[in-house]
Amino acid sequence: MPFWLALAVALVLTIASLIYVTLNALDAFRTFKAVSRNLTAATDHVTATTAQIERHLELAAESGSRLEASLGRLRASRAQLNVLTSALADVRESVDRVTAFVPRK
Repeated sequence: MPFWLALAVALVLTIASLIYVTLNALDAFRTFKAVSRNLTAATDHVTATTAQIERHLELAAESGSRLEASLGRLRASRAQLNVLTSALADVRESVDRVTAFVPRK
């Protein structure tokens, strides 16, 4: 009788341990699937963000080239302004020399 009792206990313990291992393996598999889903979502988010960054960099490069063209026009305008300002100063100086002798009331 003790043999059959020991055999029954061994069988029950074997079945219980198989159930325990199966449940833990199933839980680990579910956890792995959840992590995989989260990782896929995070990867998709990184990919989308990278695409936005690339677009912003392209726009910045376009803005930079437009800015360079505008700065070139500004430099030319400033040079022209400097020439005109210098010419106006020369004319004022000449007029001031002439008007120095004009009597004032």
